[in-house]
Amino acid sequence: MFKYLGFLSLILSFVVPLRAQNEPIKMTPELAFTFPVTKVGHDVTVKYSVLINPSTVITPGMILRVLYLPPIPTQDSSDLVLAHKGNMEKSFSRDTLNPDEQSKMPPELAHALEGFRRTVWEAPINFQLALAQFPTDDMHLIYSPKGTSQDLSDQKFSFFDGLFIGLPEGKVTVLAVEKKSRTDEAGIKASDEIVAVGGIPIPNDLDAFASAYATAKKTAKESNATTFSLTVRSPDKPETHTLNVAMPPTIKSSLMDGF
Repeated sequence: MFKYLGFLSLILSFVVPLRAQNEPIKMTPELAFTFPVTKVGHDVTVKYSVLINPSTVITPGMILRVLYLPPIPTQDSSDLVLAHKGNMEKSFSRDTLNPDEQSKMPPELAHALEGFRRTVWEAPINFQLALAQFPTDDMHLIYSPKGTSQDLSDQKFSFFDGLFIGLPEGKVTVLAVEKKSRTDEAGIKASDEIVAVGGIPIPNDLDAFASAYATAKKTAKESNATTFSLTVRSPDKPETHTLNVAMPPTIKSSLMDGF
C-alpha cells in the first residue's frame, strides 16, 4: 500500500505542476488524492459516496468507466447523455432535449463521445492521474449506476463553492477545499464534518446536504444577505462552530464597490 502511494506521489509530483497552466481549480488536499477510487474485482468504483456536482451522488457499486474532456464545448451534461444511448450510427444525429429547436449534435462530438462511451479504465490510478491533469471545470465522468454497459451516465464535475463533499464513516464531510474559494476564505477545512447549513441541521445524507445548501443560498439571495452559514465539527475541536460563507456579489454591489 505504501509503495503504491509513494509511486503515485512521484508521478503526481511531475504531473501536478503541469496542470497549473490550464487547471482553474486547485484544492487542498489535491483532488487526485482525495477522490476515493478503489478496485473491486475487474471494476473501479468508490469506497464511499461522494458528490461530483450538486445533483449527482456517486455511490459504492457504481462502476466508473472513464474520465474525459469534451473535444468541443458543450452546453451541459444533458446534451452528452444523448450521445451515450444506442449504436454508433444513431450517435451521429442526436436531437437535443429541446423539442422546439430540434438541432443536431455536431458529428465530431457525437463520434468522440461514442468512443468515450466504449472506453473502460480498469485501474484506479488511471482516474487519479486524470484527476491530476484534467481541467476540473471541463472534466466529465462516465459511469454505470447499475453496473451494466446499457445504463451509462455522463456527468460534469462541479463543486459547492469549492467544496468536495463525501460520506467517509457515514458523515457529511469535507474531503477537499478549493484554494482561495469562498469556503476556503470562510475557514472551512478538509475533514470538517458539516452538521448544519443555514442553521438547519442536516442528516448524514448527501442529497439532503445538496438540497439544504441550495436552499440556504436561495434564502440568502432573496433576503439580500451577504453570507450564509455552515456549522461544522472539526477533528481537533469537539464543539461545533459556525462559519459564514460569502455570497457571490450582485450587480448592484459590484457597481458600488467601484466607488
